[in-house]
Amino acid sequence: MDIKIEAGLKARAEMTVEYKDTAKAVASGLAEVFATPSLIALMENAAYTAVQPYLPAGSSTVGTRIDAKHLAATPIGLKVWAEAVLADVDGRKLTFNITAYDEAEKIGEAVHERFVIDEQRFLSRAEAKGKR
Repeated sequence: MDIKIEAGLKARAEMTVEYKDTAKAVASGLAEVFATPSLIALMENAAYTAVQPYLPAGSSTVGTRIDAKHLAATPIGLKVWAEAVLADVDGRKLTFNITAYDEAEKIGEAVHERFVIDEQRFLSRAEAKGKR
């Protein structure tokens, strides 16, 4: 697989917090504020979006590691966004620096690793695992 992407690629993912995105709704807490799992999904989406258009046909990326800090609570109704920057490319391993915000302040930061995969091979291996 020939990967021709370089550090510096960027993308932004954004959304408005709804009840379904809260800690209470995803069972990660009792508060009706933006949940950490929802924040991490937003961060991963920004990273995925940054590189997907530059990958060979039939390739994608999967998240393998994230070191995230959720710094501030965000109530329902506020817009949140994550900005991902591709910091390093090491073969198939991609490392991103990600920062997240709501309309009032910085709410999170992360270092995130993703690996470039051949979609068909990856899905075939996952399906085979389910048949054991």
